[in-house]
Order: sequence, then structure tokens, then C-alpha cells
Amino acid sequence: MSSNNKGPRTNEYIRAQEVQLIDHKGENLGIVDTNKALLLAKEAELDLVEVGPNVTPPVCKIMDFSKYLYMLNKKSRINKKGKAKEIKEFRFSPVIEQGDIDHRVKRSKEYLDKGHPVRIVMQKRGRQSMDQAKAVFAEILTNFTDYSSIEAEPKYEGNRISITFKSDGKTEDK
Repeated sequence: MSSNNKGPRTNEYIRAQEVQLIDHKGENLGIVDTNKALLLAKEAELDLVEVGPNVTPPVCKIMDFSKYLYMLNKKSRINKKGKAKEIKEFRFSPVIEQGDIDHRVKRSKEYLDKGHPVRIVMQKRGRQSMDQAKAVFAEILTNFTDYSSIEAEPKYEGNRISITFKSDGKTEDK
């Protein structure tokens, strides 16, 4: 296993003369010569991994390096999932039935309660009136008074009207 800046140094790639050693059971063995630490790691059939390179002497732990890398990757995947909350879009039309409005509003509130941002989009087609679309959109927005909008006003883009909501109240309420 080479170092090549792909994670912590392991085994013979650790350059320090002495290391602060933690064994595979988690016990601190104190400052130990690096060669002795490597022997202890080989006896346990594990790797010597530099987990604290920025201190003097560096902190090294006897562990299974492949399991360590697996756990680091797993943590980073979980962190990435948590950060990227996807915007869920709900589309309405000016001629939508009340039951459909109620169902989509209910579903969008469920997503908001889970912490996801939600975009409400009114899309008019063909000869449908923009005034009718605005009226239905305004009626739909009355269901979201408990949530704050990310945008101050609804966006008008051609034949679409949209607004994005989030669950926490860090922006102006609509």
C-alpha cells in the first residue's frame, strides 16, 4: 500500500522515528519506536495507521486498514446524502380539480415536514387564461402560510408561475 496522498500513511510509509501508539483494543501504549510498533501490528496481523499526523510524535493506531477506509467512505456518503436535499416539484394547471389540489398540497407538506425544499409550479397550456392560472395559484398558496418561501415573490416565466418553500422560518413569510 503506497501513500500517494490517498489517505493516511500506513506501515512502512510512516516516516517518524517514534509514534504515540494505540493498540487494536483502543488502549494507549504511549510513545513507542516506530519499528517496534510495526512489529506489534504484524504480530496482530493488522496495519499500523497514522491517524493523527499533525502532532509530535504522530498518533498511530493498530487496526485493519481496509475496514478503516470502508468506514471513512461510508461516513462521507452519509454526509453527502444529508447535505444535498433535493427540491421536490409539484405541478398544477389552471383547470385542476379540487381533489387533485388537496392531494398535491398534502404530499408537498409531507416533504416540507421532512426538511426538503418544495417548488410549487403552475403551468398553463394553450388558450388557458393567465388570470385564471394566477387565481388558482393564489388559492393554492393559501395552504402554505405556515412555511416560509425562499423567493420573496412568485416567479413568472412565460406560461409558468413558480415559488419555492422550505420548512424553517429563516426567510420572509409569504
